[in-house]
Amino acid sequence: MYIDTHAHIFRANISSANVVRYVPNYDASCEQYLANLKEFNFSYGVLVQPSFLGFNNSYLLQALKEHSNLRGIVVIDPNNISDLKEKNVCGLRLNLIGKDKPNFDDYKEALEYIKEFNLHIELHKELDKLLFIIDDLAKYDVKIMIDHLARPNKDTFKLLDEFNNYKNLDINFKVSGFYRLDEDLAFSKDVFDKLSDIFDIKRFVYGSDWPHTNYESKINYQKALDDFLKVTNDKAKIILQDNAKELFFI
Repeated sequence: MYIDTHAHIFRANISSANVVRYVPNYDASCEQYLANLKEFNFSYGVLVQPSFLGFNNSYLLQALKEHSNLRGIVVIDPNNISDLKEKNVCGLRLNLIGKDKPNFDDYKEALEYIKEFNLHIELHKELDKLLFIIDDLAKYDVKIMIDHLARPNKDTFKLLDEFNNYKNLDINFKVSGFYRLDEDLAFSKDVFDKLSDIFDIKRFVYGSDWPHTNYESKINYQKALDDFLKVTNDKAKIILQDNAKELFFI
């Protein structure tokens, strides 16, 4: 049973966020994603709310209602946590690329719910700024998921050593989006090797990052999986199969 923990679905040219970095001009439908899961023998998939849809999780939530093999990660207004309570929602995403560090006191109700019901909070931020966010989040004692191997670059790679200070936290990593780190796949392997030296291999899950927004011409579902296998080698099986079950209520 393979589990893909990171994909997006959306309709062309639709945005609900106040400030966006991009809005795709094509459909990435639930049906297309389910076809990928079937073709590549994945039993479950996790839909992550894309940043350009803001707090409007309706398309994602509808997919969860219609397909029992899908799970979801939502984006919310901290003053309204209702979408977090929907069936098969497993966590809250904070996509902080290009954004200031959040005040987690604003998310107190959400974080209390996340802790009580064993959900997690997913962080997407460049490594050099991500570490400060983890420091602020630590006191809330919630599960943390880090997108795309913490988004280091060759200049910030050495900062990965700082994760040695967070071994006491319940931190997990998505092995995904290598092309968002560097064009050289060997760099992503170095990042994975470094992090998996610090954390137990059970802390890592696979994500296809379909439909690979902003990199559609360079990557597809097949290549994403092939690259993952090259990066993780003999550790691929446990990452693909077992690690995601508890985090995503499977």
